[in-house]
Amino acid sequence: METATKLKAFILGASGAIGRELVDELIKSKNWSQITVVVRRKLEEWDKLNDEEKSKLQIILKEDLDCLQDPSQWNLTGYNSVFCCLGTQLKVGKELFVKVDKTYPIYGGQLAAHFKVPHYSLVSSGMANPNSWYFYLKIKGEAEEGLKALKLPHLSIFQAGLLLNRRNDARIGEKLLSFVPFLPKIEAKDVAKALRIEAELQAKTPKTENIVTYVGDELHTIVKTENYPKQK
Repeated sequence: METATKLKAFILGASGAIGRELVDELIKSKNWSQITVVVRRKLEEWDKLNDEEKSKLQIILKEDLDCLQDPSQWNLTGYNSVFCCLGTQLKVGKELFVKVDKTYPIYGGQLAAHFKVPHYSLVSSGMANPNSWYFYLKIKGEAEEGLKALKLPHLSIFQAGLLLNRRNDARIGEKLLSFVPFLPKIEAKDVAKALRIEAELQAKTPKTENIVTYVGDELHTIVKTENYPKQK
């Protein structure tokens, strides 16, 4: 896939299951010249990158992402995509869960809007719904609605299915559900690949819709065809 210019990415959640796969995807792609990540800790695997790959990666260490509220601390001028791969588990407590899965993604959207970044990509969850009785899906849905309200130039929402093969942490619930037939499932690395491909497509031939939500097999289609899924 060829793009008109070298692309610049800003990633929130780069040390998580999908985020670390996305960093790997973008660094190895010839279409991206700079990948800026905001993390609490530097991953050991990033020390093993070759010199060319290391030159692409800019690591910003922050204890938390409250700082996203202040645009004066950042400069996203010239960036093509902001990727939000943030996510935690309910066991951390409702307050922290809301902050990580809703508040920070919206802060990231506000920052993207401030610097007029043309593309914001959110990793959400299958069945996310602000009216859901299930707290996890409710907050994921509220995050989506909060970002939609910002009227970003383009918002891509990836409602990923059950995540398989996390490199950062194994979750017992996901392991058990992986054996349930007909439940939508996807490899963490394939979600990351779909994020990269879709962002490159947006840079080359942007979709006319300002908001696009990809669900279920549509993520697999992007990975397989390296193109947008067909309109339903």
